[in-house]
Amino acid sequence: MNYFISVAAAVLAIALTSSLSVVDAITRVAVVELGASGTVRRTASTLEETSVDGVASFWSALHGYGRKLQHAGMPVVPDLFSRPESGVVVGLTGNGFNLDHMPTLKGLLMSHQGSEEYDDKRVVGHMQLPGSQCKKMLKNIKQEQEHSPVASFRDAFETQAQELGISGMHIDVTSANEASIDSQIASLLNEYSSSLDGSKTVVLHLVVEEEDGAAHRRQAENVSQRRLEQEEDADADANAQSNNNGYYGYGYYNAYGEWVTPYKSMFQIQYFNVVLWTSLGLVAVLFFSIYLMIYMPLMADTLLFGESARVAYDD
Repeated sequence: MNYFISVAAAVLAIALTSSLSVVDAITRVAVVELGASGTVRRTASTLEETSVDGVASFWSALHGYGRKLQHAGMPVVPDLFSRPESGVVVGLTGNGFNLDHMPTLKGLLMSHQGSEEYDDKRVVGHMQLPGSQCKKMLKNIKQEQEHSPVASFRDAFETQAQELGISGMHIDVTSANEASIDSQIASLLNEYSSSLDGSKTVVLHLVVEEEDGAAHRRQAENVSQRRLEQEEDADADANAQSNNNGYYGYGYYNAYGEWVTPYKSMFQIQYFNVVLWTSLGLVAVLFFSIYLMIYMPLMADTLLFGESARVAYDD
């Protein structure tokens, strides 16, 4: 009896562990424009979370396959007037690679996240899915290449980029080939994008599955970076406020949290004097004009007087 209880407990623990790993895993999608830009637009939505169907609807609306309507509330949408010639989905999965050893890929995934270090204008936006969803996403793409050899990754990408529509490839990333893959991604962003010469647009959809620890560590870095920036902004505001208190003296916070002081700043004093003396000058000009009009001398030799005299003489 104890044996069966121990076996059941072990099975339950394994199931819970696997389910937690699936939930904690994160799949990130970075949308990158190579060549001419303007085919994909970023929306005002700040929510990157979506689903496999949501990403498939975006690919369908952008590349015109499947005739699906894009889900609402997504962070990226196709342009109304421009469409890319082709799109390539590159799925990167593996348990042995570290994004800290792939600076180019890490920069693409962290671009526009509030850090000036990672701000690539070619990255239009990101989408995020819970769990490991790369293979499910690639199943929605026709002409999928299951595995591309690392040595021919760029050649395979250029070959698929020549085809119209969207296609995909899946690459297994390990600690041994992560440096080579990162360098080929950098080559695509620089050399291949420059070779398009602005006459063609190829959209690169990078689908990256991160390990649980790596995903949480990167999220913790983002949270700590944002918290540090907020603390620095708060310290700067406090220093500015203390300087204001020392310069203006007395003050208080009103019900809206605004600092109120009876003392005037130099700008307020200058603005008040400019408005005051300009107003007094305009009032003086107005009264002087009225005075000149009232006491305007009437000459006898006016046009009206001469005309009336001529009529009287004719009679």
